[in-house]
Amino acid sequence: MSAPYYKDTETGGELIPFPNVAAVDEPQARRENTTVEATPPVLDGELITEEEYRRSKARRLADSAVSRLPAQWQTPESARQAGAELAGQVALVPVQYPAAVGRGLAVSARAWWAWVRVSDFYEASKAADRLADKWQEIAVVRRRRGVISLVASGVTGLGVLIVELTAGSLPLLLTGGAFSALLAVAGRRKDGAGGRTTRLGSRSLAWLMNGDHLVVAFREAKLIGRDESLMLVKAPRHDGTGWALTIDLPPSRKASDVISKREALASALAVDEVRLIVERVRGDAGHAGRLALWVGDADPYAADPVPSPLATASSWDLWRPVPFGTTARGVAVNLPVVWTSLLIGAIPRQGKTFVARLPLTAAALDPHVRVIIADGKGGKDFRPFEQVAHRFIRGSRESDARRLINVLEECAADVADRFDRLAEMDDELCPESKVTPEITRDPAHRMPLTVIGIDEVQNFLGLDVPLDPDNPKGKKVGTRICELLTYIAKTGPAAGYSLVLATQKPDAQVIPDGLRGQLGTRFALKVMTYQASETILGAGTYRAGMDASKLLTSHKGVGLLLGADGETELSAGDAVTVRTHLLHIAAIRAACERGRALREQAGTLTGDAAGDHDLTPLDPAATERLASEVTASIPEAVDAELVHELPEVLALLADVIGDESGLVPTGELAARIGWETKPFGEALRAAGVLSAGKRRMPGHDNPVSVADIEAVRQAIDSA
Repeated sequence: MSAPYYKDTETGGELIPFPNVAAVDEPQARRENTTVEATPPVLDGELITEEEYRRSKARRLADSAVSRLPAQWQTPESARQAGAELAGQVALVPVQYPAAVGRGLAVSARAWWAWVRVSDFYEASKAADRLADKWQEIAVVRRRRGVISLVASGVTGLGVLIVELTAGSLPLLLTGGAFSALLAVAGRRKDGAGGRTTRLGSRSLAWLMNGDHLVVAFREAKLIGRDESLMLVKAPRHDGTGWALTIDLPPSRKASDVISKREALASALAVDEVRLIVERVRGDAGHAGRLALWVGDADPYAADPVPSPLATASSWDLWRPVPFGTTARGVAVNLPVVWTSLLIGAIPRQGKTFVARLPLTAAALDPHVRVIIADGKGGKDFRPFEQVAHRFIRGSRESDARRLINVLEECAADVADRFDRLAEMDDELCPESKVTPEITRDPAHRMPLTVIGIDEVQNFLGLDVPLDPDNPKGKKVGTRICELLTYIAKTGPAAGYSLVLATQKPDAQVIPDGLRGQLGTRFALKVMTYQASETILGAGTYRAGMDASKLLTSHKGVGLLLGADGETELSAGDAVTVRTHLLHIAAIRAACERGRALREQAGTLTGDAAGDHDLTPLDPAATERLASEVTASIPEAVDAELVHELPEVLALLADVIGDESGLVPTGELAARIGWETKPFGEALRAAGVLSAGKRRMPGHDNPVSVADIEAVRQAIDSA
């Protein structure tokens, strides 16, 4: 049986001819002095037969033909609805047609009489108070048009008589039928005309996606004006799971505004917003007013989750992005781990721990990666990683937090040492001042990729215990952990370090902006407020239409993924709704067993996993250098001593405003620091920050009180 085609799994099942490449034994060919041709690229696909190819080709042709039909005829459901409506209209033709002809006759008579009486000229002259001057002219025109009407009537009657005598009644019947059809068209009922009644039923998406109905939906959502329209770059096409189309907005209308009002558009299209994907078309194929829309036939996140490929992977190269999940359309989303760090936030029981374990499992499957785990919850969720973890901390007691500090200090010192050694390497081995795959995989360089995963990081960062027991008013344990994480997140990626932080308390006080701003990749699952969503994804994301509080609680593992690193596969500045892969703890345990075997074989099993639980104490020079570099790496902020002297409200705001600018609703600022709006406003006025008045802000129906961030920053600087 021949198999000349293969199904490309990376392009959605496209059929491609399989290359006719004869297998060549390279050593034998070399012995026989024969030329060995270059090996073609490895093709990832599924071999199929000629018969399967013909069936697939016929199916594609049929789909292509269906996609050219009007939207309401492309799906069986909408086609049945359209057919039923058409059949009902045909059945009512004997009743409706005479009425339409009568209305058309009345409309035509009114139009003829207005023409004979020169109504437009008469009314215009009357409105301009010049009727007396124009009356003689109007009378002449009226007499002329009256004569024309009489002559035309006489000629028509004479013509009818001649045709009847010479050709019979058939031509007259045909002409009369055509004339009655014109009258019926003139007398058809129009939307909004008298006699219209409320219809029983519901709006159909297929009808709304077609032609003028789509324009009406955009107008009703107040996305375009009453006199504006849309241009269909790609007509609505049903792809089996939903509707896809590309449109151009009117000039001066921005795609970003439509994205921020996705809920209003979903209402106009009669769908839940989880079924609607609105994206800008970027690059040479798009512009600031071009949108790609996809509307699913059903809730795309209600199906069973997709099992992670990591469950069956024998190993993984962490330099490759990790399989993370799928979009609503089933497009695979991969998560880069190298060169960036990840922050995961959600309310409890939304799949946060499952998500955090995905990149860590991939790291466990790479024998050249060093894994460090700190489980702030202390359960069994991360116990499988004990088999491979260089350092493993379970629990968030004071002793656990102090051990974490020692581990992070060891890592921070290693980061600094790596940069010293990278600077001494030749340009061929290290072309830039950062690690390469060759450097991280060579044990001689002692620079393996290192992934630090901390679950329930808020339990460590919020630990209000003095770092030095002899100085109760000094630096706290949580503050020291935050400093070290900030340093590693800021300088570590180029040296091969990545962070994976997960929290169920996405609060600006728990995760300060100095740390959060260094985490280049964010993933927000369901949260309770849009302020919590902005804490994870970043300031301004809510106004851009990215709000994790709108996610449904029933959608476990579904969140907004935002990548800010230009070197990743993620789109900078745009959040993608992703349903993450499912990876049960049994599969993780099996993956860690495979990862341990790989490490034993490669000789890279170290630290706690190898039974070596002792931490190497830092020498005084490294300790002194670490103290200065960690302090220097912390973003400029209000001095700690000054914070205690500031009014309480300003001290709290200093940690949450970051580099933000512009006007922000005072209610939003109050929520960020956990205050009520009224006492917050009073405290701002007492601190010398005057209200900027009330303004209309995105997400608010009425004007709200706003505060100027620059005024807040000036109050902090001048305090």
